[in-house]
Amino acid sequence: MTKLLYILILIGGAAFYLLFADTLSFVLLISLIILPVILLVELIISSAFLRCSEKAKMVTAFRGEPCEAAFLISNNSVFPLPNTRLRIKTVCYPGGETSFSTVNIPLPALRTETVTVTLGSEHCCRAEVTVESIKIYDLLRLFSAKRFRRKLKCTAYIIPKLREQYSEEAKELLSRPRTESAEDAETVRERGNGIPGDVCGFREFLPGDRLSLMHYKLSARFDKDIVKILNVSGATRFLLTADLSSDEHDKRDCALERLMSVAYYLALQKAEVFAAVPSHIDPFSHRGEGLDILTGENGFSAVRIKDGSDYFAAARLFCGESFPAAEGIRGFINQDLSGEK
Repeated sequence: MTKLLYILILIGGAAFYLLFADTLSFVLLISLIILPVILLVELIISSAFLRCSEKAKMVTAFRGEPCEAAFLISNNSVFPLPNTRLRIKTVCYPGGETSFSTVNIPLPALRTETVTVTLGSEHCCRAEVTVESIKIYDLLRLFSAKRFRRKLKCTAYIIPKLREQYSEEAKELLSRPRTESAEDAETVRERGNGIPGDVCGFREFLPGDRLSLMHYKLSARFDKDIVKILNVSGATRFLLTADLSSDEHDKRDCALERLMSVAYYLALQKAEVFAAVPSHIDPFSHRGEGLDILTGENGFSAVRIKDGSDYFAAARLFCGESFPAAEGIRGFINQDLSGEK
């Protein structure tokens, strides 16, 4: 519409010059012809000096609390950009719900603006927020240019809150008598539970680790340096599992909240506690950074939760995934925490 209106004005200017061939009509016609060229040059220069980045590549918030993904847009040219449009795509996992939004902001010359995307935090999830493109216009919206297609991404994790009510359940689990079968007890001994020096898990290489602890097959598989974790105590291992495959958000939230809270409070009691995770999930990704990994069977592995930092890493690993509870994993005291107690 703007282009059509300008063309009509240009035709009117030409007609005015033909009817009144004087200096004023000539200057008016030349100005109408030159103005689009000037605006195009300004747009090209501004596009070259436009910069955009994520304020943070990853944000974490508790369920029910505000969660925002932010992007920084800088206009480093001397020309203002009064019309800047961002197309933003948001995908929430594990359901895969997708939404699109458009944000229009003015960008003054030599200024940086922050674009904030507010995410709903009613349910635990992983949200991938992507700026698909940034489209800038000249002052009269005659010309436009697209920048940064699918290059900017922020991952938001909505994780469950710790519920003190589950601390009693953790104490109850610790007080229960050990009832492993003879077959399970033999498996424990084979895996090194209670035998100091045996391998009980894996983690990423840290400065100071011995090269003799390097696990070369896992390092090649995950393209990262992975080292073995040696057992140093005879503590019994708990394996917690929960069914996170439900399509009902409230039911899944309760299961994840109970799983993570019981794991955390067991760890506070100095128990050796693991949470089951399907083997197809890469536990060495940035979501699970710093977690100790124990290879498992029947398609499941286990991540160890020792403290608060492990709680956040494990919660990020679980919140965007959908999988059933693990079954039949031996060598642990197994506890299914599906649903609400």
